[in-house]
Amino acid sequence: MEGRRRELESERRRRLGKNKEKMAQYAPSRRMLALPPPPPPPAANQLKLAAVAVDLNVRLRSADMSVTLQERVFRHARALLDSNSDHKNSKRLNPSQLALCLKKEFDLLYGPAWHCIVGKSFGSFVTHSSGGFVYFSIDKMCFLLFKTEVRPLAVNKSPPLLLKFKTS
Repeated sequence: MEGRRRELESERRRRLGKNKEKMAQYAPSRRMLALPPPPPPPAANQLKLAAVAVDLNVRLRSADMSVTLQERVFRHARALLDSNSDHKNSKRLNPSQLALCLKKEFDLLYGPAWHCIVGKSFGSFVTHSSGGFVYFSIDKMCFLLFKTEVRPLAVNKSPPLLLKFKTS
C-alpha cells in the first residue's frame, strides 16, 4: 500500500512538471506582465479648469491654449449664451453674434488675429499660432477659437510691373 502511494505521488509530480513546461511555452514572461507606470497627477490649475468646465457645462474637445485663456473663453462664452437666452424676443441664438463677441473680446485682450466659429454643425481645418487654439461645446453649441500670426506686409520700393496688352 505504501509503495503504491509513493508511485502515485511520483507520477503526479512528473505530470505536474510536464504541465509546467507546457505552460511556460505559452505564458508570457514576467516582464510583459508589468503594469505601465501610473500617469502623473494633474496639475492644480488643470483640476481647477476641469471644475470650471463642469460648473459651466463646458465640454472641452481640443485645446492648445493656456489654462488661464481657456477659463476666460469658457466663462465669456457661457455669459454670452446666458445673456442671449435672457432676451424674450430672441427665439434663437445667433451664432454669428456669439462669434463676433468672442473674437472682439480676445482681439482686445490678447492682440489681433483671433478667429471664431460658432454653430451646431460645422467642419473645420485651420492653422493656428502655438498656444492659440480651443474647441469646445456648451450645451448644443460648439465654439472654435484660434489665433493666427499677423505679419507686416513687405513694402516694395518699386511699383509692380504692369503687363501691356496688345489691342489690335
